[in-house]
Amino acid sequence: MRLFKAASLISCLVLWGCSGERTTVDYRDLVAPEGLLASAEAREEGAALFLRHCSLCHGERGDGHGARRILSTAAADLTDPLWRQRATPEGVFIAIREGVPRTPMAAWRIFSEEQTWSLVAHVLSLAEDPS
Repeated sequence: MRLFKAASLISCLVLWGCSGERTTVDYRDLVAPEGLLASAEAREEGAALFLRHCSLCHGERGDGHGARRILSTAAADLTDPLWRQRATPEGVFIAIREGVPRTPMAAWRIFSEEQTWSLVAHVLSLAEDPS
């Protein structure tokens, strides 16, 4: 019964995060808005969105230790400096908007482009200061 409840909760979260049909979007010209990634305001907005929508899987600190732990693939540890070295702002933006294939990371198209960039600013800052 406990497994059923957990699976139901996760299904609801995935469906809530996914908005509409999967569409092909051309991200070739995607560039992070200048100055946004270092903006304290963007990072604060991103932190609030992260706590509300992402922390269940990624943990409040982004360390991958969220309450959700029954899926096959662990959530990314966004505080890991090695993860940060490989992550690009545009790549994180696409991962948030489109999800990550063959992982539990769903597409989160409920966020506006501005909100998504704020999430990117916050997420990329986590490896700088994981506290």
